[in-house]
Amino acid sequence: MRRRLFWLIVGWLAGNASSMWFQRRLRRTVERYTPEHLRKELAERSSAVVDQGADLVRRVKQIRDDMTGTDPTDPDGHANGFRRNGHRSRRSHRPTGPLA
Repeated sequence: MRRRLFWLIVGWLAGNASSMWFQRRLRRTVERYTPEHLRKELAERSSAVVDQGADLVRRVKQIRDDMTGTDPTDPDGHANGFRRNGHRSRRSHRPTGPLA
């Protein structure tokens, strides 16, 4: 059992080390063959995509808060009688009096 654990750890370390080495080498090769203007344009586009993603997340949260009618400062973040596990309390869905 100790041998298996030893070789498992050695294999994991070798895999991580070779992966990191390959990533560095690939990055250097791409940088060497990519023109400067393309690198700048790619960096600008990627930052624009990140900004758009953050804006989208912000809008989705705002729409969610508007639809649920909850206060975003609610410490629980839960509304409409739902518990944390997603189920309603028994009081909210069972009739309390006669149905007639």
